[in-house]
Amino acid sequence: MTYEEMLARARSLLRPTERGKFLSYGFVAAVLEGGNGKYYEGVNIDLACGLGFCAERNAASSMVTDGEVRVRRVVCVDAQGRPMPPCGSCREFLLQLSPENARAEFLLGEAPLRTEKLARLLPYPWQEGREGGL
Repeated sequence: MTYEEMLARARSLLRPTERGKFLSYGFVAAVLEGGNGKYYEGVNIDLACGLGFCAERNAASSMVTDGEVRVRRVVCVDAQGRPMPPCGSCREFLLQLSPENARAEFLLGEAPLRTEKLARLLPYPWQEGREGGL
C-alpha cells in the first residue's frame, strides 16, 4: 500500500463523534503497517476521566493482538484529514514495543510527501537520561 492509499484509508476512519460531555472518539485516525506487512487501524477515544487513548496506540494494540510488535510505517490524520505526527506518548509507546521501531516512518505532510523516522521524532530516549543526562 502506498502512503497515499494509507492516507485515504486513515481518512475513511474519521467519524468525529461526541457522546455527551464525557466521551468523544473518531477525531483522529491512524493506519500502521506492521513488520509482518499487515495493516492495522485505529481511532482515538477521549474520556473525561483521562482513560482514553490515541489512534496510534489503538492500531498498535490490534497489531500486538495479532502477534506483531514491529512497525514499518504510520499515517495518522487529524479531524480535517491532515497528516499529523504522533504525540510524545505514542512515540514512546511504539519505541517500547520494539527498538526496531526507531526506523518506523511517519507521514508528516502530503504536498510534498514528507516522512520522518521515529528516531528523529524521539531523539533522546528516557533511558539515556538515566545514564547521566543529556
